[in-house]
Amino acid sequence: MLITLVFLFHGAEDASAKVLLTKGKALELAFPKADEVEKRHVFLTERQAESIRKMAKAEVNSRLYTFYVAKSGGKETGYAVIDTHTLRTLTETVMFVINPDGTLRHAEILAFFEPTDYMPSGKWINLFPRKTKLDKMKVGKGIPNITGATISARSFSTTTRRVLAVYRVMFGVPADS
Repeated sequence: MLITLVFLFHGAEDASAKVLLTKGKALELAFPKADEVEKRHVFLTERQAESIRKMAKAEVNSRLYTFYVAKSGGKETGYAVIDTHTLRTLTETVMFVINPDGTLRHAEILAFFEPTDYMPSGKWINLFPRKTKLDKMKVGKGIPNITGATISARSFSTTTRRVLAVYRVMFGVPADS
Protein backbone atom coordinates (compact mmCIF):
# COMPACT_ATOMS: atom_id res chain seq x y z
CA MET A 1 0.00 0.00 0.00
CA LEU A 2 2.77 2.45 0.95
CA ILE A 3 4.66 1.75 -2.29
CA THR A 4 1.51 2.46 -4.30
CA LEU A 5 0.98 5.77 -2.49
CA VAL A 6 4.60 6.83 -2.98
CA PHE A 7 4.30 6.08 -6.70
CA LEU A 8 1.06 8.05 -6.99
CA PHE A 9 2.56 11.11 -5.30
CA HIS A 10 5.73 11.05 -7.39
CA GLY A 11 3.85 10.61 -10.66
CA ALA A 12 5.26 9.98 -14.10
CA GLU A 13 8.59 11.75 -13.56
CA ASP A 14 10.05 8.86 -11.59
CA ALA A 15 8.50 6.33 -13.95
CA SER A 16 10.11 7.94 -16.98
CA ALA A 17 13.80 8.06 -16.11
CA LYS A 18 15.29 4.65 -16.58
CA VAL A 19 18.08 2.54 -17.90
CA LEU A 20 16.55 -0.44 -19.65
CA LEU A 21 19.73 -2.35 -20.49
CA THR A 22 23.42 -1.82 -19.71
CA LYS A 23 25.97 -1.51 -22.51
CA GLY A 24 27.67 -4.75 -21.50
CA LYS A 25 24.46 -6.77 -21.41
CA ALA A 26 23.26 -5.22 -24.68
CA LEU A 27 26.50 -6.20 -26.45
CA GLU A 28 26.26 -9.74 -25.05
CA LEU A 29 22.71 -10.04 -26.40
CA ALA A 30 23.67 -8.51 -29.76
CA PHE A 31 26.64 -10.82 -30.32
CA PRO A 32 26.03 -14.04 -28.36
CA LYS A 33 28.30 -16.18 -30.58
CA ALA A 34 31.18 -13.71 -30.97
CA ASP A 35 34.66 -14.85 -29.96
CA GLU A 36 35.47 -11.23 -29.15
CA VAL A 37 34.03 -7.73 -29.39
CA GLU A 38 36.62 -5.08 -30.20
CA LYS A 39 36.11 -1.39 -29.50
CA ARG A 40 37.06 0.75 -32.50
CA HIS A 41 37.00 4.56 -32.53
CA VAL A 42 36.50 6.33 -35.85
CA PHE A 43 37.11 10.02 -36.47
CA LEU A 44 35.29 11.65 -39.36
CA THR A 45 37.03 14.14 -41.60
CA GLU A 46 35.05 17.18 -42.74
CA ARG A 47 34.63 15.55 -46.15
CA GLN A 48 33.32 12.31 -44.60
CA ALA A 49 30.94 14.25 -42.33
CA GLU A 50 29.56 16.11 -45.35
CA SER A 51 29.12 12.85 -47.27
CA ILE A 52 27.27 11.35 -44.28
CA ARG A 53 25.08 14.44 -43.95
CA LYS A 54 24.04 14.16 -47.60
CA MET A 55 23.54 10.39 -47.51
CA ALA A 56 21.50 10.41 -44.28
CA LYS A 57 19.80 13.76 -44.90
CA ALA A 58 20.67 14.51 -41.28
CA GLU A 59 23.09 16.72 -39.40
CA VAL A 60 26.29 15.12 -38.11
CA ASN A 61 26.47 16.19 -34.45
CA SER A 62 29.75 14.45 -33.65
CA ARG A 63 32.83 13.51 -35.63
CA LEU A 64 33.80 10.75 -33.18
CA TYR A 65 31.99 7.40 -33.19
CA THR A 66 32.76 4.21 -31.32
CA PHE A 67 31.99 0.94 -33.05
CA TYR A 68 31.90 -2.39 -31.26
CA VAL A 69 33.13 -4.94 -33.79
CA ALA A 70 32.06 -8.56 -33.23
CA LYS A 71 34.43 -11.23 -34.50
CA SER A 72 34.01 -14.97 -34.87
CA GLY A 73 36.75 -17.16 -36.27
CA GLY A 74 38.79 -14.05 -37.10
CA LYS A 75 35.98 -12.66 -39.30
CA GLU A 76 34.02 -9.49 -38.56
CA THR A 77 30.40 -10.61 -38.13
CA GLY A 78 28.61 -7.49 -36.93
CA TYR A 79 28.98 -3.98 -35.62
CA ALA A 80 27.25 -1.98 -32.92
CA VAL A 81 27.09 1.74 -32.27
CA ILE A 82 25.64 3.23 -29.11
CA ASP A 83 24.23 6.71 -29.62
CA THR A 84 22.96 9.07 -26.93
CA HIS A 85 20.96 12.09 -28.07
CA THR A 86 18.54 14.63 -26.66
CA LEU A 87 14.86 14.35 -27.51
CA ARG A 88 12.85 17.21 -26.00
CA THR A 89 14.95 18.10 -22.96
CA LEU A 90 16.11 14.66 -21.79
CA THR A 91 18.10 11.90 -23.44
CA GLU A 92 17.65 8.57 -25.12
CA THR A 93 20.41 6.00 -25.67
CA VAL A 94 20.02 3.53 -28.52
CA MET A 95 22.23 0.65 -29.65
CA PHE A 96 22.23 -0.02 -33.39
CA VAL A 97 23.49 -3.42 -34.55
CA ILE A 98 24.69 -3.42 -38.15
CA ASN A 99 25.35 -6.31 -40.53
CA PRO A 100 28.65 -6.35 -42.48
CA ASP A 101 26.71 -5.37 -45.64
CA GLY A 102 25.64 -2.09 -43.97
CA THR A 103 22.04 -3.03 -43.24
CA LEU A 104 20.46 -2.65 -39.84
CA ARG A 105 20.16 -5.95 -37.98
CA HIS A 106 18.61 -4.66 -34.78
CA ALA A 107 18.03 -1.51 -32.73
CA GLU A 108 17.42 -1.41 -28.99
CA ILE A 109 16.66 1.48 -26.65
CA LEU A 110 19.08 1.13 -23.73
CA ALA A 111 17.98 4.18 -21.73
CA PHE A 112 15.05 6.55 -22.04
CA PHE A 113 14.69 9.54 -19.74
CA GLU A 114 11.62 11.19 -21.26
CA PRO A 115 8.16 10.05 -20.10
CA THR A 116 7.58 6.47 -21.27
CA ASP A 117 4.50 7.58 -23.24
CA TYR A 118 6.98 9.05 -25.74
CA MET A 119 9.10 5.90 -26.06
CA PRO A 120 8.84 4.06 -29.39
CA SER A 121 7.54 0.50 -29.10
CA GLY A 122 9.59 -2.52 -30.08
CA LYS A 123 7.10 -3.23 -32.86
CA TRP A 124 7.66 0.25 -34.34
CA ILE A 125 11.48 -0.02 -33.98
CA ASN A 126 11.37 -3.39 -35.77
CA LEU A 127 10.12 -1.64 -38.92
CA PHE A 128 13.65 -0.32 -39.54
CA PRO A 129 15.60 -3.55 -40.14
CA ARG A 130 13.24 -4.42 -43.01
CA LYS A 131 14.30 -1.28 -44.86
CA THR A 132 17.46 -1.28 -46.97
CA LYS A 133 17.41 2.24 -48.38
CA LEU A 134 18.08 5.15 -46.01
CA ASP A 135 15.41 7.34 -47.61
CA LYS A 136 12.80 4.69 -46.69
CA MET A 137 13.79 5.13 -43.03
CA LYS A 138 12.19 8.56 -42.78
CA VAL A 139 9.01 9.18 -40.85
CA GLY A 140 6.29 9.72 -43.43
CA LYS A 141 8.25 8.05 -46.26
CA GLY A 142 8.63 4.40 -45.25
CA ILE A 143 8.10 4.65 -41.50
CA PRO A 144 4.79 5.68 -39.90
CA ASN A 145 4.67 8.45 -37.33
CA ILE A 146 3.95 7.69 -33.67
CA THR A 147 0.88 9.63 -32.58
CA GLY A 148 1.78 11.75 -29.57
CA ALA A 149 5.49 10.99 -29.93
CA THR A 150 6.46 12.76 -33.15
CA ILE A 151 9.75 14.11 -31.76
CA SER A 152 10.80 10.63 -30.58
CA ALA A 153 9.88 9.09 -33.95
CA ARG A 154 11.75 11.70 -35.98
CA SER A 155 14.78 11.58 -33.70
CA PHE A 156 14.98 7.77 -33.87
CA SER A 157 14.61 7.86 -37.65
CA THR A 158 17.25 10.57 -38.07
CA THR A 159 19.71 8.83 -35.74
CA THR A 160 19.23 5.49 -37.51
CA ARG A 161 19.98 7.02 -40.91
CA ARG A 162 23.00 8.91 -39.56
CA VAL A 163 24.53 5.86 -37.82
CA LEU A 164 24.06 3.67 -40.91
CA ALA A 165 25.59 6.38 -43.11
CA VAL A 166 28.60 6.65 -40.76
CA TYR A 167 29.08 2.88 -41.00
CA ARG A 168 28.76 2.88 -44.79
CA VAL A 169 31.26 5.72 -45.23
CA MET A 170 33.80 4.48 -42.68
CA PHE A 171 33.69 0.81 -43.66
CA GLY A 172 33.46 1.31 -47.42
CA VAL A 173 29.97 -0.03 -47.99
CA PRO A 174 28.19 1.59 -50.95
CA ALA A 175 25.28 3.91 -50.16
CA ASP A 176 21.95 2.06 -50.10
CA SER A 177 23.62 -1.24 -50.80
